[in-house]
Amino acid sequence: MDALEILNANWKAEDGSFLYYFHEENNFHEAAFLELCGCISSLSRLRPRDQAVSSKIVFVYGQVLKHLLYHFDPQDLSSISNLPSDNSEKLELLEKTVFHYFQCD
Repeated sequence: MDALEILNANWKAEDGSFLYYFHEENNFHEAAFLELCGCISSLSRLRPRDQAVSSKIVFVYGQVLKHLLYHFDPQDLSSISNLPSDNSEKLELLEKTVFHYFQCD
Protein backbone atom coordinates (compact mmCIF):
# COMPACT_ATOMS: atom_id res chain seq x y z
CA MET A 1 0.00 0.00 0.00
CA ASP A 2 1.18 3.49 -0.70
CA ALA A 3 1.24 6.25 1.91
CA LEU A 4 -2.10 7.77 0.92
CA GLU A 5 -3.81 4.36 1.05
CA ILE A 6 -2.39 3.74 4.52
CA LEU A 7 -3.62 7.13 5.71
CA ASN A 8 -7.06 6.54 4.22
CA ALA A 9 -7.26 3.08 5.82
CA ASN A 10 -6.48 4.63 9.20
CA TRP A 11 -8.90 7.51 8.62
CA LYS A 12 -11.66 4.95 7.98
CA ALA A 13 -10.31 2.60 10.71
CA GLU A 14 -10.26 -0.21 8.16
CA ASP A 15 -9.29 -3.70 9.22
CA GLY A 16 -5.50 -3.98 9.38
CA SER A 17 -4.86 -0.30 10.03
CA PHE A 18 -3.37 0.97 13.29
CA LEU A 19 -6.53 2.89 14.16
CA TYR A 20 -8.59 -0.26 13.57
CA TYR A 21 -6.44 -2.26 15.98
CA PHE A 22 -6.25 0.60 18.49
CA HIS A 23 -9.92 1.61 18.45
CA GLU A 24 -11.81 -1.54 17.48
CA GLU A 25 -9.63 -4.19 19.12
CA ASN A 26 -8.03 -2.13 21.92
CA ASN A 27 -4.66 -3.37 20.76
CA PHE A 28 -1.49 -1.34 20.22
CA HIS A 29 -0.22 -2.98 17.03
CA GLU A 30 3.44 -1.96 16.81
CA ALA A 31 3.94 -2.72 13.10
CA ALA A 32 0.76 -0.87 12.11
CA PHE A 33 1.81 2.08 14.30
CA LEU A 34 5.20 2.31 12.61
CA GLU A 35 3.50 1.99 9.22
CA LEU A 36 1.23 4.94 10.11
CA CYS A 37 4.20 7.08 11.18
CA GLY A 38 6.07 6.10 8.01
CA CYS A 39 3.14 7.00 5.80
CA ILE A 40 2.80 10.46 7.37
CA SER A 41 6.52 10.99 6.95
CA SER A 42 6.25 9.99 3.28
CA LEU A 43 3.28 12.27 2.75
CA SER A 44 5.31 15.21 4.06
CA ARG A 45 7.48 14.76 0.95
CA LEU A 46 4.81 13.65 -1.51
CA ARG A 47 1.82 15.85 -0.59
CA PRO A 48 2.95 18.58 1.80
CA ARG A 49 0.18 20.74 3.20
CA ASP A 50 -2.50 19.10 1.06
CA GLN A 51 -5.79 20.13 2.67
CA ALA A 52 -7.52 16.73 2.41
CA VAL A 53 -4.42 14.89 3.62
CA SER A 54 -3.94 17.40 6.45
CA SER A 55 -7.52 16.90 7.65
CA LYS A 56 -7.10 13.14 7.70
CA ILE A 57 -3.78 13.33 9.55
CA VAL A 58 -5.30 15.62 12.19
CA PHE A 59 -8.32 13.32 12.56
CA VAL A 60 -6.20 10.17 12.96
CA TYR A 61 -3.83 11.89 15.39
CA GLY A 62 -6.79 13.12 17.44
CA GLN A 63 -8.32 9.64 17.54
CA VAL A 64 -5.06 8.14 18.79
CA LEU A 65 -4.84 10.77 21.54
CA LYS A 66 -8.48 10.29 22.57
CA HIS A 67 -8.20 6.53 22.71
CA LEU A 68 -5.02 6.73 24.74
CA LEU A 69 -6.67 9.15 27.18
CA TYR A 70 -9.66 6.84 27.52
CA HIS A 71 -7.29 4.00 28.41
CA PHE A 72 -6.04 5.92 31.44
CA ASP A 73 -9.52 7.01 32.55
CA PRO A 74 -10.43 4.91 35.59
CA GLN A 75 -14.13 5.19 34.64
CA ASP A 76 -13.54 3.63 31.21
CA LEU A 77 -13.80 -0.14 31.20
CA SER A 78 -11.75 -0.72 28.06
CA SER A 79 -8.07 -1.51 28.24
CA ILE A 80 -5.45 -1.46 25.49
CA SER A 81 -3.48 -4.66 25.13
CA ASN A 82 0.15 -4.56 24.04
CA LEU A 83 0.49 -0.93 25.09
CA PRO A 84 4.26 -0.48 25.14
CA SER A 85 5.91 0.57 28.38
CA ASP A 86 7.51 3.40 26.40
CA ASN A 87 4.10 4.68 25.27
CA SER A 88 5.15 8.29 25.84
CA GLU A 89 8.05 7.77 23.42
CA LYS A 90 5.67 6.29 20.85
CA LEU A 91 3.34 9.25 21.26
CA GLU A 92 6.30 11.60 20.86
CA LEU A 93 7.30 9.82 17.64
CA LEU A 94 3.80 10.27 16.24
CA GLU A 95 3.71 13.90 17.40
CA LYS A 96 7.06 14.70 15.75
CA THR A 97 5.96 12.98 12.55
CA VAL A 98 2.71 14.97 12.45
CA PHE A 99 4.50 18.25 13.24
CA HIS A 100 7.06 17.51 10.56
CA TYR A 101 4.29 17.08 8.00
CA PHE A 102 3.01 20.58 8.72
CA GLN A 103 6.47 22.16 8.82
CA CYS A 104 7.71 20.83 5.49
CA ASP A 105 8.34 23.29 2.69
